[in-house]
Amino acid sequence: MRTFTTRDGSIWMPSYLTFIDSKTCIGCGRCFKVCSRDVMHLHGVDDAGEILGPCNDEDDDFDGELNRMIMVVDNAGRCIGCGACARVCPKNCQTHVAADELAT
Repeated sequence: MRTFTTRDGSIWMPSYLTFIDSKTCIGCGRCFKVCSRDVMHLHGVDDAGEILGPCNDEDDDFDGELNRMIMVVDNAGRCIGCGACARVCPKNCQTHVAADELAT
């Protein structure tokens, strides 16, 4: 098992964001707002539940196919495992994996 520490030497285990459940996510953007690492972005979803792509601005309606928006983890390698996104998520739709589990 790898040991991680904070600056003061306290033992800490980062837990990295690996997945956001598209069926549960409401696309509120709270996780995006607290993430300083650009790990996730809003993506459009059509009526069939297919992800259309990233939403670049509020006027992006994907030629009328946009039904709703969800958050998608599209830069997982940038996550530092701070857990800020999990603390603000009202739907508990995120999956986090401890650093020592990812290493194996």
